[in-house]
Amino acid sequence: MFSQSKILVWYQVASQKVILGEALKDERQDVISLWRQAPKEKIVGDSLGYHLSLFDDDGREIGDKAVSMLTADAFLSRAPAKLNA
Repeated sequence: MFSQSKILVWYQVASQKVILGEALKDERQDVISLWRQAPKEKIVGDSLGYHLSLFDDDGREIGDKAVSMLTADAFLSRAPAKLNA
């Protein structure tokens, strides 16, 4: 079983990833619950979009889902750790 350590919220611009924020595993927050609560959106063509990526303790990406801007914003407002842009 994987031990999930963080979720990155990012925005895709062409082939670039712009990291918007992250949530880290700690004693108060269950990262996998946050991951499961976020609805997965369909990617339409090559449109730009927001994503959530789930990483294990070794830094490997073990999951990715496309989400709406509203979902990404709601997720970031709950996340205790944000990256400075």
